[in-house]
Amino acid sequence: MKSVPDLFTRLSALDPGSAGALRIIERFDALTEHGANVEMVLRESAALANCAVGVRTADGHLSERAEPGGRISPGGPSAGAQRYRLPFGDEVWLERGGQDGQLDSLLIKRFAIAAAAALGRGTGEPSVSALLELALRPGAAAQRARALDHLGIASASTVHMVAMKGEPRYLAEISGRFATGKRAKIGAIEALLVTDPVPDDMGVPLGCGVGVATPHPALELPEAWEEARTALRFTLPSTRASPPYMLYMAPLVRYAGLGGFAAIAETITVDRINRVPDVVALDQLARERGGEEMLRTLEAVAATESLRHAAKLLHLHRDSVANRVARAAQALGYAVTEPYARPKLMLALALQRVRASTLLF
Repeated sequence: MKSVPDLFTRLSALDPGSAGALRIIERFDALTEHGANVEMVLRESAALANCAVGVRTADGHLSERAEPGGRISPGGPSAGAQRYRLPFGDEVWLERGGQDGQLDSLLIKRFAIAAAAALGRGTGEPSVSALLELALRPGAAAQRARALDHLGIASASTVHMVAMKGEPRYLAEISGRFATGKRAKIGAIEALLVTDPVPDDMGVPLGCGVGVATPHPALELPEAWEEARTALRFTLPSTRASPPYMLYMAPLVRYAGLGGFAAIAETITVDRINRVPDVVALDQLARERGGEEMLRTLEAVAATESLRHAAKLLHLHRDSVANRVARAAQALGYAVTEPYARPKLMLALALQRVRASTLLF
């Protein structure tokens, strides 16, 4: 790969397009430096080129196109597409219908470099991350089966899909606990595919969250991934690295345990959550002094049958918990010890978690 200074020298004769050339270099450098996956490279390339683009591996296991609007679908290059072949036989292309742009030569080369990095070239095969990313996408069942084969996973086998958030070094620690673990970064979160069940007593490193899908056949990975992502939306950042975890701590959440809450996360919008009176009240409490402790207390109260039990879990005196609950009652407009009050409180707290998770997706 040529260095950025070398490319700056080559671009000296590109006025008035030099500003565009520098933008291309900066955008693709950023993709490579941040370890962008194939999907991200495709979307960014289509946006920069303002036309459809694509990438295809030499063995045909991955062949996808991206439109300028961001839609990605299986497919090969159209007639007349401008192609660029990589050393391992993979290729990328731009589809302008024969009308090449002034900077297309530079753009397609930088696109190719970023695609090669996303595919994990340096070996003759797509990276584990690229293969798992392909297997998680809806549709394209034949491509999923080939990707699973390359990952060493039988299509008929039962797998366990995990969605994770947190510092990469801690997520690598979680993945390392599974001999069969396959990882991929998908946007702001990470996917982990394992063939062994995730134990209930698994430790979750500080600040991390783990969502676990129900067991699925490997060919149903897209459905399993959606379940894992939904479960992740109900997690709270881990406050300690080892179990036991109380229910209200929620560093690890299983889709199977969500019940109707899953449907809420899958359908409700942030705007609608912001208009729920109980959520508005909790937001106000969170902004006050000691707001974090208040929410933590309310999580424990909602998850237990008495203030005394909640105080024991929190290692606080019962009067301290009672005082916080009384303050919360003034904001909420009801006492959480009333009939059906605890489920209302739990729902409002869950909606806060779902709203916060929208930043990840």
